[in-house]
Amino acid sequence: MLWRKVSRSVRDVPQRELNIGAGTAIGFAIRIGGYLLAALTGIVVARALGPHSRGVYSLVTTTAITYASSSELGLSPAGVYVVGQKQSTLPKVLGNNFAWLLAVGSLWTAANLAAATFRPAWLPASVETQHYLIFAAAGVAACALAIVKDGLLAAGSILAFGLVDFLEPFFRCLLIVTAVVVLGVGINGVLLGWSLAIALALLVALRLLAQRTHLTVRFDRPTFRKQLGFGFRGYLGWLLQSANYRLDVFLVAAFVGHTELGFYAVAFGLAEMLWQIPFALGTVFFPKVAAMDADENAEVAAVTCRRALFITLIPTLGALLAGRFLIELAYGSEFSPSVISFYILAPSALLYTVHRVLSSALAARGMPESTLYGGLASVPITLGLGLFLIPRWGIEGAALTSMAAYAANAVCITAIFSAVTGKPVHDIMLINRLDLRWSLQTARTFLARSDA
Repeated sequence: MLWRKVSRSVRDVPQRELNIGAGTAIGFAIRIGGYLLAALTGIVVARALGPHSRGVYSLVTTTAITYASSSELGLSPAGVYVVGQKQSTLPKVLGNNFAWLLAVGSLWTAANLAAATFRPAWLPASVETQHYLIFAAAGVAACALAIVKDGLLAAGSILAFGLVDFLEPFFRCLLIVTAVVVLGVGINGVLLGWSLAIALALLVALRLLAQRTHLTVRFDRPTFRKQLGFGFRGYLGWLLQSANYRLDVFLVAAFVGHTELGFYAVAFGLAEMLWQIPFALGTVFFPKVAAMDADENAEVAAVTCRRALFITLIPTLGALLAGRFLIELAYGSEFSPSVISFYILAPSALLYTVHRVLSSALAARGMPESTLYGGLASVPITLGLGLFLIPRWGIEGAALTSMAAYAANAVCITAIFSAVTGKPVHDIMLINRLDLRWSLQTARTFLARSDA
């Protein structure tokens, strides 16, 4: 009964009519479920293969996902904005996205096949031939999956988006746990299971999207110009933001090795669980505010940011208290070197909340380049501190570097949002009495409906 009432509030609707509260709640529940499955998968991989192979797993999957995120030049998320502003139609946007995927994916696949065949001396020896095949197949499939998920958002289908968001970690857990526990495979079998999970989720996502709109691979020049004009500005910022979130993985691997990377991956993975609140919020927030005018956008963003910060603070404090127990219980005492890094990284969820809400609001006002300014402020910190601290302090230095970069980014985005909208910082960051009263009233109403 409760699920039916909540799901009705996030049925397929135009972007402007998306329900932020219900959409975030249902998205958070789905993401937590998916993240718990991902955590179980990580525990199985870590316990069965050890820190070194866990580090290899992190390096290979990060490389493929980084390609998937960086190859589409911001065209796919720009499509959500273009459709929300009624500048074009969803079939035209998707036709451009699939045409671009076909062209760029062919080049990526050819490059990896060449690398696997000829193995140039300048490529890292730790990357095996079969890993290049994983890079090619999983990278293209992950990019396609991201395009289809953005298409579901543009169609106003939060439930379908959430289902796909859950299925990928579900398939990953099912395939990898089966491979490791039942078949006893090694790292390459685990990576194959990871790739197949993405492919299966993609097939389901394509089916769901095809039920909502016409799918085609057809280039539409006017729509493409609108997508590129909006998306490339945000894409430049994304490249720098991605450096903040991914560069530490490569720096740890380069300076202190795959075993330490395995410890760091566990610490970051547990801290990232706290990011699921802003992740879920951002899923419904951007398409909704993309259909608003500037004044309404500013007010909704300020209210959403301070309430999200308050909500995220509560589990962050709980995680800090239970961090050592959770790591040693789940991963074993072998991974106790991850604990200090986790303590350092746990508050990153608060900084990411600021970035997620305010940068989405600025992008929805036609300013996707705001993330570029945040990246320009934070990437030099990632590089400078990373090169100085990681060789000296190992993964704790990597965690401190990441936190410093996240903080610089959050401060920059907040300053831009405040300057553009005229909203004072306390109105963006600090929950007030009205927010608390609204939260209590919302909780009472929700509980009353669930009992009806």
